[in-house]
Amino acid sequence: SAIARADLVKLHVKIGETAPYAANRVVALVRKMFNLARTWGVFTGDNPAAGIELFKEEKRDRFVKPEELPELFKAIQKETNPYRATAFLILLLTGARKTEVITMRWEDMDMKQATWRIPETKAGRPHLLPLPRANQKLLEKLPRQEGSAFVFPGRRKGKPMVKLSKSWKAIRTAAKLEDVRIHDLRRTLGSWLAAGGAGLPLIGKALNHSQVS
Repeated sequence: SAIARADLVKLHVKIGETAPYAANRVVALVRKMFNLARTWGVFTGDNPAAGIELFKEEKRDRFVKPEELPELFKAIQKETNPYRATAFLILLLTGARKTEVITMRWEDMDMKQATWRIPETKAGRPHLLPLPRANQKLLEKLPRQEGSAFVFPGRRKGKPMVKLSKSWKAIRTAAKLEDVRIHDLRRTLGSWLAAGGAGLPLIGKALNHSQVS
């Protein structure tokens, strides 16, 4: 009840000076929190995040082009951490989201059937993905950390890997792809499918999108 609309406007503007997209996500998150609080009956006032004008966002259309792939693969191969290198190739070849990849569990993979079942996704439903042969070979080579259920274990025992941003910065610099973000690897798969003649239902199924748009 102490949070006022003016507080959120000020926070939104402050974050937006350097990260406008992140500023918009903060407002959306707080709006959702207050809506849930009202639904649960723990808050009865007006939602302070309602009606705040968001920063304009542009849809990204960047993806890795065929002629850029060789240098990207070379840069990934230079990554000395096998877990991180494998994670980037899985991102590229499956189109899965970053969070889904770094929290991948051994129990969710069926190597005989070459499938990966993601039990919980952003869309709120499980998602079954085929594992490309290249990914299978990489996963089979990865050492399993004792006591960890995660394919990509973090520094804390029993926890998954946390960040990929530092490694990705080095990789994209080496590949001269400074404008390519980690999420663009997911967009790359969708673009390749579209260029190969795949229809929207198939692309949507591969990327687990809820809406055709």
